[in-house]
Amino acid sequence: MKKDVIFCVDDEKIVLNSLKTELKNAFGNKYIIETAESGTEALEAIENLMSLGYKIQVVIADYAMPVMKGDEFLMNLHSKSPETLNILLTGQATIEGVINSINHAGLYRYISKPWHTNDLVLTVKQALKSYDQENQLKVQNEALKELSASLENKVQLRTQELKNNNILLLEKQQEIILQNKELETYRNHLENLVKERTLDLTIAKDNAEESDRLKSEFLSTMSHELRTPLNSIIGLSGLVDRDTSMDEVIEYTQIINNSGEHLLKLIDDLFNVSLIESGKTKVNIKDIDLGVFMNEIHGNMKIYLERLKKEHIDFNLVIPEIHKNLTIYTDKLKLTNILVNLLRNAIKFSENGTINYGFRICEKHEQKYIVFFVSDTGIGIDKKYQDLIFKSFTQVNSDLNRPYEGAGVGLTIAKKLVNLLKGDIWLDSTLGEGSSFFFTIPLYDVNNEMIRNNCENIIKSPAEFKNER
Repeated sequence: MKKDVIFCVDDEKIVLNSLKTELKNAFGNKYIIETAESGTEALEAIENLMSLGYKIQVVIADYAMPVMKGDEFLMNLHSKSPETLNILLTGQATIEGVINSINHAGLYRYISKPWHTNDLVLTVKQALKSYDQENQLKVQNEALKELSASLENKVQLRTQELKNNNILLLEKQQEIILQNKELETYRNHLENLVKERTLDLTIAKDNAEESDRLKSEFLSTMSHELRTPLNSIIGLSGLVDRDTSMDEVIEYTQIINNSGEHLLKLIDDLFNVSLIESGKTKVNIKDIDLGVFMNEIHGNMKIYLERLKKEHIDFNLVIPEIHKNLTIYTDKLKLTNILVNLLRNAIKFSENGTINYGFRICEKHEQKYIVFFVSDTGIGIDKKYQDLIFKSFTQVNSDLNRPYEGAGVGLTIAKKLVNLLKGDIWLDSTLGEGSSFFFTIPLYDVNNEMIRNNCENIIKSPAEFKNER
């Protein structure tokens, strides 16, 4: 059996002899050690050896050689014998030369001059081991390919046999399939009709049950809400006689008046819901001085806070300085109703803390809007109830013993009125931290030039407004 070759290339005779001697001592019994003094000579010698059937396992080449440098030689060699492991012997190699050898010549390692014999022998030994392992892997891969091809051929033959054996069965099955196809289609059609009808009936039943439940809760709530102030009016009226002191009369009269106003508010809310749902509500657009309007609302709500003995709440109206004299077109009565309902809702659920409200001018899809906001630090609303609170006859807490009075239609009225004004309403709330309500109405701009110069770019998200609470 022919020995494989370790080939050394260096233009210095002394270095070349030293390499050959050290490699013969270490590997001479198993490998042929060949040498050449230039890259050109080495390529010719290697081609001749390969033509005679010798395998060139490892080549050690000096970098700084005349005519053909080591990296160029190794690149040429790699194109002729890519499985050969190349080692660059260098004392003057540039980074570029090393990189070229790595990228284009499959460089295995490089050894610095002067080298230590142990380092040289160890590096070559590792290269020879890598070469043997790579060759073994190739042999195993070839064997696996042959085995795989054989198995694949057997599988194909067996598959064809099965296909041939199944032809008659498939033909018979096809006849049955064709006969059953129309029956299956008709059956599926009937099943779909039954499913659709069943789903429609289930939805209708659920809607009816939910409607009945909400109406029952609402009637129970309304009965309680009406009975409480009526009892106060009747009871206190009966206490007033000739012996009642003037202070008591004033106190009783105030309670009776408050109860009467509460009753009137409940009836007004019910009337408004009925009017809106019947489609009889008309929008009456007029020009409004928004700054004056908001200050009027603020004054009335301050009085409302005093009557509820909640003057300690930090109650703030926030109007951008550049929009204090803004005039808009909208329905003043409906805008008042929306804001008052949202503010009363914030006051109702805030025993302490802060309530901020106001507006911003914003733009979305080339349409200018006014975004009003009412933000409080009250009890907040659980996430699971936030999709329900704008629905008719719905309250987060429908218990008759709940601590907050009201029929639960204020937010419903606010949403329906906002929709009438071509706007949208939403909220951002965290249980225990407070709530922020937002609603928009289109801005039919009167002071167009002022708005164009000062308009914000986009409607703020609830998260952005939350920072202003």
